[in-house]
Amino acid sequence: MKMRPYQTGFSLVELMVAMALGLLITGAALSLFSTNQRMFQLQQGESELQEQGYLAMRFIVEDVRMAGFHDLSVGAAPSPVINASSPSIPASSDGGNSGNDRMTISYHGFRDCEGNPSGATARTEIINTYWVDDDQKLKCRGNQAVPLTSGVTLLDGVESFQVLYGMDTTPNDQVAFASQYVPADQLSTHFANDHLVLSLKIAMLLKNSVPAIGSGPAKDFYLLDTSKEVDTSQSLFQQFSTTVTLRNYPWSKI
Repeated sequence: MKMRPYQTGFSLVELMVAMALGLLITGAALSLFSTNQRMFQLQQGESELQEQGYLAMRFIVEDVRMAGFHDLSVGAAPSPVINASSPSIPASSDGGNSGNDRMTISYHGFRDCEGNPSGATARTEIINTYWVDDDQKLKCRGNQAVPLTSGVTLLDGVESFQVLYGMDTTPNDQVAFASQYVPADQLSTHFANDHLVLSLKIAMLLKNSVPAIGSGPAKDFYLLDTSKEVDTSQSLFQQFSTTVTLRNYPWSKI
């Protein structure tokens, strides 16, 4: 008599071990996927910060280089840097140790920083103001819109915007040299002593709210004459700074 072959299967212990191993492998795969996804978000956030910061700084630098440009057909030469309030445009001001600065420049041109053209076909006096509002938006306001606007947004997520003005403190020595950098609230005193603004230092601290890996500590960033403490646990930060030499100033006063 031929006996049937004895059939066996997995025991309960073997099934539990297999399920545990499967869960471990699945968990490791999910953890790796999550880590790669967050790393991709971080890299994307860093790229966005670099691109946006570079473009914003380039826009401002190109505008600042025009400061003081004088078209003889327009009339009197504009003041490159404005530090007096006017009814049409906010004044240049110093934001203090923790606040944001405001920068106002002037030159003869065809369009203001908002893209508004002058009312005539010839150049006119352009007055552009840059500042950061309460929503951390870097804004620019020109003087050619009719009626005047509240400005356009150039960049979001600006934690700090700082400006220092390079002064030639030894006028009439035939040497153009910015020997001292001061905040805007000291410009009036230097102007009274016939000191010229020869250059500007501009710094920005940008923020991107992409979650970081781990819990980063608070960190201090130093922007010109200002320090800014930020929480790096849930956001990326990047600092940008540059020095712009003005091209247009009265050589007779150097």
